[in-house]
Amino acid sequence: MPETTGTAIAIEAKMAGGIYALNRFLMTLQNKRMPVKNLEVNMGEEETKATIRLDCPHETARRYMSLLELLEDVHEVWEPGN
Repeated sequence: MPETTGTAIAIEAKMAGGIYALNRFLMTLQNKRMPVKNLEVNMGEEETKATIRLDCPHETARRYMSLLELLEDVHEVWEPGN
């Protein structure tokens, strides 16, 4: 289990629209045991956007971002404000 910090680090992701892309994304969060503190999803037919708050050190969050970028349905992953 990843080390928790008590501080949430936000990341955002854009992915293909539809329930299948979102389901694969959510299953990855679960299967990789990412320490999700909060998740907001704005789902559309063409594109889905997710804001994820991770409870882990910043360097760990960056590694999770790299992993999410490799998913077939994910178009972009970034930290808000960067």
